[in-house]
Amino acid sequence: MTSLTPDMKRTSFQHLGQTGLRIDAEQTCVLVDPYLSHSVQELDAPDLVRQVPIPYTPAQLTDVDWVLITHEHMDHCDPHTLPILAEASPQARFMAPEPVRRILKDWGISIDRIVSAEPLWTDLGSGMKVRAVPAAHPRIIAGQDGQPRAVGYLLERFRRRIWVAGDTSVCEELINTLTHFKPIDTALLPVNEDNYFRRRRGIVGNMSVREAFGLAAELGIKQVVPVHWDLFEINSTSPEEIKAVYEAQDWPFQLEMDPAAIKL
Repeated sequence: MTSLTPDMKRTSFQHLGQTGLRIDAEQTCVLVDPYLSHSVQELDAPDLVRQVPIPYTPAQLTDVDWVLITHEHMDHCDPHTLPILAEASPQARFMAPEPVRRILKDWGISIDRIVSAEPLWTDLGSGMKVRAVPAAHPRIIAGQDGQPRAVGYLLERFRRRIWVAGDTSVCEELINTLTHFKPIDTALLPVNEDNYFRRRRGIVGNMSVREAFGLAAELGIKQVVPVHWDLFEINSTSPEEIKAVYEAQDWPFQLEMDPAAIKL
């Protein structure tokens, strides 16, 4: 058996804004919820101005193997990113829940490139595998295929697990599901809390910082990376607030603000 060198084992993570993520493991490139445009501002509301620079244009991404989509909202399933990305990386496959799969087909992405987000482990290549877990956005709702309409993803490589939660609030069903997959080394958790003013604006929020930290503590997660706090001013949470909540209590996990610090 050929042993792996440290360079071969290295997995790198890059935050793309919101819950967007690029993961590079050896010869495998995986994207999660890539929002690489200004489509929300252009198609939805002019005051939803992107606050985070676009790290790549979709046409630049020619080496993508997998794209994991959590749900159909435009800042996760982007009409100005995914069709162009599909052309730039013709080898890429798209894993998604049922509502997103229908959208991808409507955008002209071939059905043989679209994979259902299932609660089963799928090999991504380079020793990495993934499975879908439910997301409560704002609650867990089944699609036409009986699977959740919104999901998060568990990624595993070399027996280390990362939970990319997508957009979700906290509920007992979510806790019970994740309990079966302990230990979880790292969780990327959305902290743009739901509140009256955001609901009035039509924004579906997620966990508060305290809810995210409480969930991580209950599940015994070792490292927390807050996400979904940076992209739109009206839907943001300041890094100072996140750090203040962390420092105000003796939380039993490590806080990292940048996904680049994740080890997998």
